[in-house]
Amino acid sequence: MSEYRDALRRLGVERLVLAIHQVSFPGGPDDLGVGTPYNASGHAFLRFVSSLGFTGVALGPSGVTSLANPSPYDSSLFSTNPMFLDVGDPAVRRTLSGRASSGWNSNSNSNGSSNGSSNANANSNAGVGVGAVRPDRANHTAAWYIAREILAAFRDEARRDAASSKALDAELALFAREAPWLPREATFEGASALYGDDWRMWPANYATDEWAEDVFRVGQWLLFGQHARTREVARDCRLRLYADAQIGISHRDRYLLEDLFLPGYAMGAPPSRTNPVGQPWGYPVLHPELIEQAEGAGQQFLKARVNRLLSMHDGLRIDHVHGWVCPWVYRTDSDSALDPLHAVQNGARLHESPDLPDHPELSRFAYVRGAQLDRDRPRYHDDWVRSLDEAQIARFSSSVDVLMESAGQYGVRNEDLLVEVLSTCPRPLAEVLRSHGLGRFRVTQKANVSDSTDVYRSDNASDIDWVMVGNHDTPPLRLAVERWGDDELARRAAWLARLLLPAGTTPEARQQFLSKLVSDRTAMCEAMLAELFVCPARNVQIFWADLFGLEAQYNRPGSVDPENWTLRVPVEFESALARAITAGHAPSLRRVLALALRARADGAADLALAERLERGGPGDQVRRE
Repeated sequence: MSEYRDALRRLGVERLVLAIHQVSFPGGPDDLGVGTPYNASGHAFLRFVSSLGFTGVALGPSGVTSLANPSPYDSSLFSTNPMFLDVGDPAVRRTLSGRASSGWNSNSNSNGSSNGSSNANANSNAGVGVGAVRPDRANHTAAWYIAREILAAFRDEARRDAASSKALDAELALFAREAPWLPREATFEGASALYGDDWRMWPANYATDEWAEDVFRVGQWLLFGQHARTREVARDCRLRLYADAQIGISHRDRYLLEDLFLPGYAMGAPPSRTNPVGQPWGYPVLHPELIEQAEGAGQQFLKARVNRLLSMHDGLRIDHVHGWVCPWVYRTDSDSALDPLHAVQNGARLHESPDLPDHPELSRFAYVRGAQLDRDRPRYHDDWVRSLDEAQIARFSSSVDVLMESAGQYGVRNEDLLVEVLSTCPRPLAEVLRSHGLGRFRVTQKANVSDSTDVYRSDNASDIDWVMVGNHDTPPLRLAVERWGDDELARRAAWLARLLLPAGTTPEARQQFLSKLVSDRTAMCEAMLAELFVCPARNVQIFWADLFGLEAQYNRPGSVDPENWTLRVPVEFESALARAITAGHAPSLRRVLALALRARADGAADLALAERLERGGPGDQVRRE
């Protein structure tokens, strides 16, 4: 057992998970310009993560993104993004080698095309290349084209003669049993090849490109196999892989699944502590009547989606679980819809609106009675609903019941369901989580440490919760600390001293600790990470940018920024982390765990392990153990 995992065991932490989206994986010889867990660099990074004591990796949504929108939270719900292709796969590499003699030049430089022509392979210092490569940033546009170019070449090579084509068809037939969604998405790809992927612009009697359909089917089969191999790599190094079930519905799925949605309404986020003006996401809302029908279309959709994710992963992050239980909806069929922000601010909860004059259509979907509402509060308030009986809780739980049933079938424990609840937790949601024994998120950088009731304070976490200093939507920890003024730094230092200094600490040692945290940003970051390991929660998540001590932000919610969704792990990640620790830019997990062990020491063995951890330098931090 490594010293890292020994420390976790002694601290009572059962899961230490690194959160990282696929595009952020490091580059390497087979880089397309975006990261992937599936190639040699991705596998090496997984082994490295395991060597640091992590027990799991939480990936982002894996679906197909449109050319215009790189957000994984707007990606397809069933298919896999072609940009995650491992072009180092021997079968793919043979295809590329064959193309080199017929116009495929890995050192050429051009813009590319999405229709299978062979002019998209641009210059790069990393093998198959995409042009204008920045090692710290993903290049979504170029990779979008090139991945499809390569898959087209692979398909053509695989069907070069009758025998190889027959063998491929046999493989595709087996894969189709695992992918009942494949025919409808292949048809979508075939039409998109002719008219573009905005189905609103298609003619009524559209045609499809059968070649493009076949390229898509072959690509999905190839990616399925690469994911399976990656999962084996993760298992070999004792890592769980977690999928991300985003709440959003992609543009393509709005078309393919249109019969499942409630007309006239969209889903968003109401005003909250995190976003005081609300967020008009524009996502379709599953029709509640279809979800409540046993084995109805809504339940079948949810089951198919969850089964797809759980069959390929060891756990699941449930994005914005409010959308599963008590979605906030707003009108899209009235004059107010012309101003989405105004519309979302005047929205309502789908199942908590029995008699609202501005949303009379929602009364038929209400699970609560008017007498149960506290009308002195805003309708988005956590206590808008004052009480619920067991029958009502059961109705609110219908979607989550589907999830839990599937999780049980795949042997996934409750602790491996990462339920994203941030600043708001309406009563119906709290009751559903309680009934299923599910925890929630505690994002400690957002905590008001002076408020004993603050939902983000780590001492308010339960053992089943997930604690973290930040996530993909927050400023990286180091940047958050840099932005704090003297008063907040002093408050945080006092709070952390309360949690981390052992009983019997002298006043002089306490003052020295406080002074160091206030003056040394890295020490403050390490103390905040140590806080995660001494709180009641057994599950800890660290966003990868916080591990590497970065100040660049991965995503700025509510903004359209070309830098969003592009930040990547350094190519030479082991040495990069060691250098950053030595320079005082990144936290040392060794020091973090040693600090936590000293705070919770239960005998000489804990203190001895803390000393061994502290003696290890930056080079030891990244050593394989």
